[in-house]
Order: sequence, then C-alpha cells, then structure tokens
Amino acid sequence: MSVVGIEHRVEELRDRISELVAQRQQLRSFGASGPLLEQNRLELASSQQELCRALIERHLPAHAA
Repeated sequence: MSVVGIEHRVEELRDRISELVAQRQQLRSFGASGPLLEQNRLELASSQQELCRALIERHLPAHAA
C-alpha cells in the first residue's frame, strides 16, 4: 500500500474508533444490555488492532532504511 493509502487508512481508523467510543458512551448512558456493549467492545478492539497494524506499516519503512 502506498504511503498516501496508509495515511488515509490511519485517518479512517481513527475516525471509526472515535465513532465507536462515542457509541459506547451512548450505550452506557442508556443502560444498554451486555450483548450490545460486548459487540461494541469487539468492534472497538478490532479497529484498534487494525490501527496498530497500519501505524506499524506506516513507520516500518523508515526504520528498515
């Protein structure tokens, strides 16, 4: 993936994580059920893992040179 593509992916993932955090706060404030909170938690964890991989991919070439 190109540097521009990686940067775009990082921004998309940051936005997605922000949305999921806001959603989680709403779910908690409305007393959502455990399964809904768990689904949100899983999506949040998955997005955070993807962000970590994208950040590694973005910075790894600089260290390999």
